[in-house]
Amino acid sequence: MKAECIECLIDCNREIEFSYQGKRYSITYIKENDQRSISICEFYKQPVNVKTSQEVLNFKIGSLTLESIFSKLPDSAFDIF
Repeated sequence: MKAECIECLIDCNREIEFSYQGKRYSITYIKENDQRSISICEFYKQPVNVKTSQEVLNFKIGSLTLESIFSKLPDSAFDIF
């Protein structure tokens, strides 16, 4: 999936789940003190919170950024809510 698509989904507060190397990950949203944060995590692990879609794309799993990972994954690896 292209970075522009991911940014658009994040800007619209769409939750994203994806599979990568046999593991499931999610991108969700939380609101604290009227501030929105974007949470990234492997299922059942501690999330990492960021503020922008660019920070999501720059987030690394191992040595690869999500932008790089997303560009290689087939659309079937994603579930959008």
